[in-house]
Amino acid sequence: FYHSFKYLPDEQRRAMCAYYAFCRRADDIADGDYRDLFPGSSGPKDEEALEYIDRIEEMIQRVPVVDRTSFIDKMSQLFFFRKKLSTAYNDLASTDPIFLALKDTVQKYHIPRIHLDDLIAGMEDDFFQDRYETFEDLYRYCYRVASTVGLVCIDIYGYENPKAREHAEAWGVFMQLVNILRDVQEDADRGRIYLPIEDLARHGIQPEDVLEGRLQKHPGWEPFVTEFIERIEVYRDRALDLLPMLKPKMRFSPAIMMGFYRSILKKIRRNDGDVFSQRVKLNKAEKLTLALSIYIRHRFLTFF
Repeated sequence: FYHSFKYLPDEQRRAMCAYYAFCRRADDIADGDYRDLFPGSSGPKDEEALEYIDRIEEMIQRVPVVDRTSFIDKMSQLFFFRKKLSTAYNDLASTDPIFLALKDTVQKYHIPRIHLDDLIAGMEDDFFQDRYETFEDLYRYCYRVASTVGLVCIDIYGYENPKAREHAEAWGVFMQLVNILRDVQEDADRGRIYLPIEDLARHGIQPEDVLEGRLQKHPGWEPFVTEFIERIEVYRDRALDLLPMLKPKMRFSPAIMMGFYRSILKKIRRNDGDVFSQRVKLNKAEKLTLALSIYIRHRFLTFF
């Protein structure tokens, strides 16, 4: 994503970098080893930090699917992360440079806070849920962790047609579904199944087949992938309809992101759903060729 920002006008590029830093930090807390500091914190035994943790325990009624110690720690971190986010929308100022830059961005482009809150909520979902029974359940997750990103992006790019929001939502779902299909084994190794259980079962695939590494040779896997790709392509086509709604100088950045994911999806289809032998990705030559073709198409061809 970061490299696609380079070709935006300076003002939008700075805004996208600020938003990207916010997303990256949230992900590093939720799914990585990053540890934030509480205000005035003197370490993990700081009274204010412990008070946050106590409040989190009181607030949470659902049973986490991750180690409880890690869960409490990460939830408290994200709780404070939300408090920092508040400074981007009020008269206070954070000392964190990420939120100083974000404050300028959300004010300049009138970005609704709900999109940023929803992103954090989507990351918190991973603490409580490691299965998705239906596609509708999965869609809600995709909306939170990916569609919200698309919606913020178009606020920064600028648009006039309100239907652009529908296509930005589809853009996020498209890319997240590709990620889920590509990373099915990696997620299974962590005890997670994002593919809808209901859809897998229709092809005779049980959760144990996913978690125990039996998908590659399962007779239902290839037909499942074919069906799942057809569903992804619906969102891909809706996402592509966003591009003409943006100003020409804004199109390359989203077009390159969409192009990379379209190419990954094509590779998965050509490989008959084999996402197990090696990670499906584009090599450097493929990336350069794709980037050049998209740049020419969206920068110089007047019919688009």
